Amino acid sequence: MPDFSQNNAYMRLPLKSVALALLFAAILGPVGLLYASFWGGIAMIFFGFFVWCTKLKAPIILLQIICCIWAVGAVNRYNKKLLK
Repeated sequence: MPDFSQNNAYMRLPLKSVALALLFAAILGPVGLLYASFWGGIAMIFFGFFVWCTKLKAPIILLQIICCIWAVGAVNRYNKKLLK
């Protein structure tokens, strides 16, 4: 039976996938951003609600692009923080 009283091994969280974050953000927009950044996703959902109410195509497309960029940046920061 293994002895778990010694804490020699540490648990490491898995890295997030940049490709998966980009795919989620591109398809789902602000909801997909939740995979990369919880608080960023919540903020963009509220902001996105107002953008969708305008029903203008340019701000909606811009919102999708911002979500994609934010998702990639958030996953890169998360992975760098875990690797330190």
